[in-house]
Amino acid sequence: MRRRDAALFVLWMLLALPLAAGAAGPATPEAAGLVDVTKPAPGVRLDIRYATPNNFTKVTVYPAARCYLRDDVAKRLARVQADLEKQGLGLKVYDCYRPFSIQKKFWALVPNEDWVAKPEEKDGKPVSGSKHNRGAAVDLTLVDAAGNELPMPSGFDDFTEKARRDYAGGDKAALENSRKLKAAMKKEGFEPLPTEWWHFDGPGWQGYELLDAPIN
Repeated sequence: MRRRDAALFVLWMLLALPLAAGAAGPATPEAAGLVDVTKPAPGVRLDIRYATPNNFTKVTVYPAARCYLRDDVAKRLARVQADLEKQGLGLKVYDCYRPFSIQKKFWALVPNEDWVAKPEEKDGKPVSGSKHNRGAAVDLTLVDAAGNELPMPSGFDDFTEKARRDYAGGDKAALENSRKLKAAMKKEGFEPLPTEWWHFDGPGWQGYELLDAPIN
């Protein structure tokens, strides 16, 4: 086994291990003040990729396919879903809240701040990381009334220029779908990430702490 392959194998094994809550943090997402998005927005479809091997790590990372978000963010997402349903469309979510410990492992696999927020700690406490670690970011796409995904410029977690919002190549219909998703999310205050068409940050994310409560 080549050295690089061996290193990746070790990282993948670490990703597959069950995670414990942070030393002084909440034991569950609910205890941290997060809500399951399917409660305010039951029409939102879930395809939580990190709860399956169908993601860039190739292993199951989350023990459950749940979407947790801050209450305000979840309510905004519910309004986006309601508006889209009037057009015969809807949302499918790929990722929501992500524990800080998982963020550290993602960074070990992809240490590039264009694609993965760098997790940093001071005295054992998270001080910098992803908006996902705050429960204030969501990765998603558009679906039709039957739940079929609409074409987009790239797949989810595509680490190429096709994922960027300023990408102008490829299928014109896919670009238009990306713009439609962006417009629907911005209407409710979400901030689009320039490097990933699927990623949106909730307004006021700076006011939420970084969390390491395990997904249950």
